[in-house]
This record gives sequence, structure tokens and C-alpha cells, in this order.
Amino acid sequence: MNVRTRTQRLAPLLLGVVLCVLSQGCSHFGYYKYERPERIPSAEGARIRDPQAFQTTTELDGPTLAAFQVALKDFFPPDAKASGNHERLVRCLGRRDLFDVRIQKVNDDLYVIAFSANLDRCEEMPPDAVVLDAGATYLIDGKGRILDIR
Repeated sequence: MNVRTRTQRLAPLLLGVVLCVLSQGCSHFGYYKYERPERIPSAEGARIRDPQAFQTTTELDGPTLAAFQVALKDFFPPDAKASGNHERLVRCLGRRDLFDVRIQKVNDDLYVIAFSANLDRCEEMPPDAVVLDAGATYLIDGKGRILDIR
């Protein structure tokens, strides 16, 4: 058997393996484009002074941060877009800075994380818009599982 015949016989098998790996990889891991946070130019950043002491702080321990990340990923999935009939309202509710978050660590195995919209922050908010529910409350266990969404 010459090299050309052997290559012709292996080509469909190789193509099948490549397609299998590619299709399994994308569907298994999920795909979304990660967008890195915007950074200011270093010259502009050099003008900003570090605070000498924190006047007011919000402190989260590791397990509380992990529970918050679970709720945040579910409430604001990376690929989700707000939708609805009122374009200005959709733009408002699609902004993360519109939402306030309250986190309560009930114990080491229960975290309550509540997202609530502060509609006063949206200049585009139509005066005739009625928003019945613009938030959610998550109950997260110590293993990072969603117990309930209210």
C-alpha cells in the first residue's frame, strides 16, 4: 500500500475525529465571549491618589463572595439581553448600575442575596412605564447551589 492510498483512507477518519472533538468541546464547555473590563490609560491613572484609609467599606468573606457570584451569574447571565415592548425601559433594566444588592449571611450554609432596581438612577425612564417586578431574591447554600429564587 503506498502513502497516498493510506492517506486517502485515513482522511475521513481524521476529519471525523476533528469534528467530534470540536462539536463536543463547544457544547460541553458552553461558549460566550468574555469581555475584559475597560482600563484607563496609565497617564490618567497616575493622577488618581490611593486612599490612605478606608472611610466606608463593604467587606465580604470568601464564602459570601462565592454565593454572590452564583446569584450574579444567574441574575445577569453573560449572554442575556433585556427585552420588552418599551425600548427606553429595556435599556434602563439592562444596566447593572441600576441595581442595588443586599447580602445577608444567615449562617455558613445559607446566604440571601437580593437584587432590586433603583429606577431613579435611570434618566431615560419613561414617566408612563409601570414596573411590577424589577429584581430577585436568591437563597444560596454553602456549596454554591441555588435553593430558591423569589
